Amino acid sequence: MDGSDHPDVAAISRIAFVPKLLEVVTRLTGLRFAAVARVTDTQWITCAVRDEIDFGLVPGSELPLETTICNEIRDHRRPVVFEHASAHPVYASHHTPLRYGLESYISVPLYAVNGEFFGTLCAIDPAPSSVEARGMVEMLELFAQLIGSELELVDRLQLSQSALRSALDVAGAREQFISEVSDGLRDPLQAVVMDAHALRASRGLGEEAMALARSIEHSAWRMADVIDELASFNHDQISADAELTAVGAAALTSEITRMLNRLAAQHPGRPIATQCRIDGTVDCAPGPLAQLLANLVVNVLRHSDAESTVSVDIGTAGDRLRMDVRATGLSLPVHVLDSVSGSLVRPAGVGRQDAWNFFTAGEIARAHGGQLTAELDSPGGRLSFTMPVRQRA
Repeated sequence: MDGSDHPDVAAISRIAFVPKLLEVVTRLTGLRFAAVARVTDTQWITCAVRDEIDFGLVPGSELPLETTICNEIRDHRRPVVFEHASAHPVYASHHTPLRYGLESYISVPLYAVNGEFFGTLCAIDPAPSSVEARGMVEMLELFAQLIGSELELVDRLQLSQSALRSALDVAGAREQFISEVSDGLRDPLQAVVMDAHALRASRGLGEEAMALARSIEHSAWRMADVIDELASFNHDQISADAELTAVGAAALTSEITRMLNRLAAQHPGRPIATQCRIDGTVDCAPGPLAQLLANLVVNVLRHSDAESTVSVDIGTAGDRLRMDVRATGLSLPVHVLDSVSGSLVRPAGVGRQDAWNFFTAGEIARAHGGQLTAELDSPGGRLSFTMPVRQRA
């Protein structure tokens, strides 16, 4: 088997943010080679690499296990860092820097979520550096934790895919798969967003590293788009199978609040102000209804002023339930106003991350006998959903 086909190499390759993360590692440490390595008791193999010194390793490349410091880390499970090997009391005579011509080195253990040792996140350079600076090891350990959390998701995806190929009912397996993967992606994605935000807020970060941190955060939002589209893949089930029941005000408010709290955590730099005044019972499916609201909020977050407060107003009046989402600077192009209640066609030249997306919300609205509208409202705009409170016979 070619090294690039190794299952652990394939698992790391499916984590979209790893290449950008390794680039950030090289910028923050000043070391020009960074890698994720799988380390077992018999093998050292490169899973992902950022090489600016032509060291010669690519994903799937192997080094003799006994020649690596990572093998020692597998035994003692502690980070190793030195910034000038030839002047170091221990590593001046160590076989690894002598063999590979290393002067500076940092490596931290990488674990799967279940605690199993996977390998290391490491960086090297043939020139001395100040890699022992305070906080450097902690930063790499944080990055290793992010990769570890994603490895668990990769395993769950593989299990779900196997289930889909089994003799189980295909429709039921699909619904379970979509729900599990969508939910499983949100927590590690939230961690990536919050840590990228923390990086941008840290002092002393250079402009180039700051730009890379912003790029990671932007990539995370694109991953959020994929989650929404994955959920909308099951739109026929949403429309046909949404069971409308009489839901009390407290239960519906709790479901909506839970969804809004999750969105607030995923967007730490944007305030979301909420008013919720639901009286009596509402005939609805509370989970999909909260998902509809989340779709409106995400659209407003994406297309309004970066510093503006997003206002969410939910309430019942007479026989109607209404949800309004507004923000200053919200731009509502004509094609959005014309198609918000139907299938939205992305205009030519508009990328996925810049497009409006009401597909899932539209299906849920139809299942609830409701309507989506978009309105211009100086100095911004508003997205709204209304539905009858009573729908059951």
